[in-house]
Amino acid sequence: MNTAPLPPPQAAAAGPASAPHLLLLGRALLWRLGVVALLVVAWLAYSDWREWRQRTAQALPGTAALAAQLLSDDLVTRANAFNRTELSTSLQPLALLGRHAPFCAVVTDIRGRLLDSGCLPSPADDAGTAAMLTRWLAGGSDSAWRQTMPLNLSEGMKAGTVEVQPNWALEGRTLWQRWGLLAAAAAALMLTLWSASRLVARALAPANQVLQALDRLAAGDLAVRLPPMQLRELHRIGVGFNRMAERQAEVHRAQQHLAQHLLQAREAERRRLARELHDEMGQSLAALQAEAAAMSLMTAQALPQAATSAQAMGRTTAQLLEGLQRVLADLRPQALDRFGLAVALQSLVGLPRRRADGSTLQAVLQLPPDLPPLPHDHDVHVYRIVQEALTNALRHGDAREARVCLAREDGGLRVEVTDDGRPAASDGLPAPGHGLLGMHERVMALGGRLHWAPPHADGGSHLQVWLPLEPVARDGAQEGGAP
Repeated sequence: MNTAPLPPPQAAAAGPASAPHLLLLGRALLWRLGVVALLVVAWLAYSDWREWRQRTAQALPGTAALAAQLLSDDLVTRANAFNRTELSTSLQPLALLGRHAPFCAVVTDIRGRLLDSGCLPSPADDAGTAAMLTRWLAGGSDSAWRQTMPLNLSEGMKAGTVEVQPNWALEGRTLWQRWGLLAAAAAALMLTLWSASRLVARALAPANQVLQALDRLAAGDLAVRLPPMQLRELHRIGVGFNRMAERQAEVHRAQQHLAQHLLQAREAERRRLARELHDEMGQSLAALQAEAAAMSLMTAQALPQAATSAQAMGRTTAQLLEGLQRVLADLRPQALDRFGLAVALQSLVGLPRRRADGSTLQAVLQLPPDLPPLPHDHDVHVYRIVQEALTNALRHGDAREARVCLAREDGGLRVEVTDDGRPAASDGLPAPGHGLLGMHERVMALGGRLHWAPPHADGGSHLQVWLPLEPVARDGAQEGGAP
């Protein structure tokens, strides 16, 4: 089964891996150039507005003076000695001027009577809103946009006044047309930028594949490979990445096989030591204990002092045998070889565990109805993992209760040990002597995965181990993650 190492226990408990970083140059190009383009269009619109406002303000006095001159000339041509006080005029003489310089005018006589008013050229019927908006854009006071000029006859006699102001409706129409062209240009520019960003994003899609592959490789997926790429430079990067991933997978397999060999050698040596101690020292101590008992019986009447010494020798020998049994249990659990993993775990969980202050750790075991057979020597590793976890809960976690659970999961065996302990340090991280590093190395050598959740504010830690039910393949790529 293909597996891969988890991070060290501290790192595994830190939290989930961060999301992969993508190369979003196409989107960045669209946003940056789009903002620049909009700023340029806004600046052009602002410059056009300033130029229009300045041009309109500069042209207004000249237009008013010329309109007054044309109306005065029209009055002079129609004036005589009898009708000077009754002269009337209209905006008709200003029609040609209105075609070249649009304006609105109000003509009154000397008595203030309205003679004529209107805009040249005539605005459309729906130009009122456009005129109001254009006047608002122009800004300033109404008097600043109004020019009043006198209408004089040839003798210098004043015949009336003409009031001239810009033709806001027509000025606004012209301004909106120019701004509409700017908006169309901006839309065309944004469409061009969007097309360019799509092309850039498509061209950089293989680069995103490289980044995702790097993130997967950093997470422990040693089976990740990059497909062939059309772009020559990216193709060379992909080939180099695949070589690096293959080399890292080979190194990882070699390390895992070495660690597995060391574990097997260590367990074999422990088994040999346990057998030799049991066969040689155990038998010798048993014989010595029997001799001491026999000596005590033979000298009980004749030599009471020798009988007392023989009894003391027997008690010492019994203590040595008891200590030897504990050593043998640590080296190789006898129940594991005689009765199998299930019985050995039940015996391990049922052992009384007492601290110096008198408190105890009560543990319960939950086994599946059909415990699957494990590969060679995996049973002792499962036993050691559970043993170390319970030892941590007793010595370092100040736990009162613990639960051991074994179950099938994803073609392997899941081992969980949960307790109600408290954190031993303020940061919640395990102390160096907690044995998590040794457990992690043992699990990784077997091709499994380990995850440890440190105690939190409410107390309780959780150890989760997954082990494959098949031996680790010698030539398989290793991959995996936290269970």
